[in-house]
Amino acid sequence: MQSDNKIKDDEKEESGHEQNKNICKEYISDDQTNFSNDQERVQNNDLLCKEQSDNFKAHMYFNKYENLSKDIQEYYVGVPYSWEYVEDSKSWFIVETSKNYKFFYNKKTNEKTWICPEEVEQLLEKQNKEELNDIKSDEGNDYNCDNKKEDMDDILKAYKELLIEKQINEFSKYENVLATILYDSRYLNVPKEMRKEYFNKLIKEINEDKKDELKILIENFQSLLKKKEEYFYYPFNEHDAIKVLQNHKAYNGNKTNNWVNTRNKLLKNFLEKKTKETEKKVEDKFEDALINYLENENPKEWIKIKNHLMKKEKYDILTYKRKNQIFEQVSENLLREIKNRKRKYKSGRDEKDYEGYENDKVEYHYDDRRKYSKKEFEDYQKEKTNEKNMFITILHEKLKSPKIDEELMKIEYNFIDNKNTFEDICLLPCDILNDERYKNITLNDNEKFVLYKEFINNYIDSKKISFHKLLSELSINCINNTLDEIILMIDKNNKTFKHIKKYHLEENYNKWREYKIKEAKNIFRNFLMKFNYIKYDSDDYNNYKQLIDRLSQDVSYQRLNCVPKEREQIILSRIEELKEEHEKNKNLAERLNF
Repeated sequence: MQSDNKIKDDEKEESGHEQNKNICKEYISDDQTNFSNDQERVQNNDLLCKEQSDNFKAHMYFNKYENLSKDIQEYYVGVPYSWEYVEDSKSWFIVETSKNYKFFYNKKTNEKTWICPEEVEQLLEKQNKEELNDIKSDEGNDYNCDNKKEDMDDILKAYKELLIEKQINEFSKYENVLATILYDSRYLNVPKEMRKEYFNKLIKEINEDKKDELKILIENFQSLLKKKEEYFYYPFNEHDAIKVLQNHKAYNGNKTNNWVNTRNKLLKNFLEKKTKETEKKVEDKFEDALINYLENENPKEWIKIKNHLMKKEKYDILTYKRKNQIFEQVSENLLREIKNRKRKYKSGRDEKDYEGYENDKVEYHYDDRRKYSKKEFEDYQKEKTNEKNMFITILHEKLKSPKIDEELMKIEYNFIDNKNTFEDICLLPCDILNDERYKNITLNDNEKFVLYKEFINNYIDSKKISFHKLLSELSINCINNTLDEIILMIDKNNKTFKHIKKYHLEENYNKWREYKIKEAKNIFRNFLMKFNYIKYDSDDYNNYKQLIDRLSQDVSYQRLNCVPKEREQIILSRIEELKEEHEKNKNLAERLNF
């Protein structure tokens, strides 16, 4: 019985629907006689009839399930999905459900109805008539399409501004933010069926705009940091840096929270990097100073020298612990060198020193050599060693950047005679010659000359080590630079390697360059393995030319400009590999087809 009643109710609803539709069609046929050229009016009225019939059907369903719970009603009818404000009405909205039903809602009175109120119906008819009149008036206008496009662009521009104003981001969902933009005219001006679609598009567009803007802001801020780098001083306090930067546009940016956070991170990283670079430079200077002072001193005096250097203000930025670590490293290396030197040259040096001792005794008229004991020889040897150390110390103090005479370095031991003194040959500066310590040294000219040559050779070796360290920090992209260009890059002030001949540095430069070229070749081979434009037939004339044009745009190809023949050989080898693979695959395909 219940099922029969339900069928009858459904038949009544369908008959009512058909009845309403027929009435609307009669109304449309009457209007057609008055508006024979207005085809759009017919379509609008047809849609209006359909909406009325749908509303009637929904109204019947609503009445049928009004006694049911809210969840069951939502199951049959759906939940509110879109809201459309009826212009010039008293807070009326047309609400469409998720199951395509429409009902009318008054925000002020909280009234809900499935049947269109008279006030709303009149306003909708009025709007339809105005739209039809606008369409007719625009039919003869050649610029109608352009105007519509411009209007739509303005509407979307305003819609985008609304989304920016409400700070809606890419993680926001349309349904969740609808309540915040629902009553804004910039939202209502967008055609109803396009609102959600353009919402998603504009959100992505806004996000891309923000990324592009942030990228430009970061580049401008980084260039500002480079310009103002000279105004930052150790300990690179963030507060002091902000004082230098705060009046510049690149620092202020767009003043959003995202930019402020990004800027603070960039500034913090930049200052940390500057701090590390400064500390590294001071560490290197402290290490060089220790080497210069300790290498020719008695190890028993090293602690005193270390304590003296640690008190100097220019090394204050280093911690006490770090200074001790550097001292331990330097002292270990020097002790190791001393042991190796002793082991290698002990016998030969003892013989030479003993001969010098005997010769000195002749000069001082010690005729009877037998009456001088071994202890006297040891005392003499200590005295000589102290004088040698003093001479080396004076050279280190007074000759910070000695001029290297290559012809002088070729002179052998015992070359200096009575005609030429050590001072005349080596052209020592006046501040050394006038030093009281130097005047008290009793070493002969040949001994001084040997020590001077050792000093110059040690100076050259230290510069080679410094050059090697700086080379290791250079990028692989510098392998096409000449030795002169590399020196200019490393020694910007032209102080470190000013007095060193280029051939002293050439060996280190060639080794570094060979190593980096080998590394660049491996990178280029790996690139060719993944490069899709190289084929088995790429060695044909036209194909090869196109291939080289494509490859020349990549940095891995450009790096090997210094070895073009070897680079070409790598390309041809890769083509040969592809040919072999092609032949194998071809033979396999033929066997499978067979």
